[in-house]
Amino acid sequence: MGDHMIEKVCNLWLESAEYRCVPVSGALAPDGLAILDNPISIEASKRFAGFEQDLGRLIASRGNHVVQVGSGLIAFPVKRFQFAKPSLQVISQSAQELIALVGGAKTLLPRPGCAPGELTWEEVSKVLANLPDNIIVVQHT
Repeated sequence: MGDHMIEKVCNLWLESAEYRCVPVSGALAPDGLAILDNPISIEASKRFAGFEQDLGRLIASRGNHVVQVGSGLIAFPVKRFQFAKPSLQVISQSAQELIALVGGAKTLLPRPGCAPGELTWEEVSKVLANLPDNIIVVQHT
């Protein structure tokens, strides 16, 4: 375990890893589908058939927590609910849950909560400062 987070600029989908994280709001539509409200979660739904349905079922049964949605795909909550701003507290909790879930597996985590108009990377990086070396924070290109 390192004493500082590792960062990398790369394409989340093309970089080799055992797990890829997808930032999510934890919100559900009336039909039970997960509400996808950021570019990475929308892209995940296009790449992985059934992502919205599977994530929706997991949120309904387990709540807004880090969960493996499919093979190598992990939902990483950044908000308390859909229209809220990303929360440093939620991101911190999600980081701890992620560490417990992935163990020593190489995992890519896009900068959570840092879309335009949301949290700054300076704020979020402090919360993620002690991630183990196998979890790499990605500036997605």
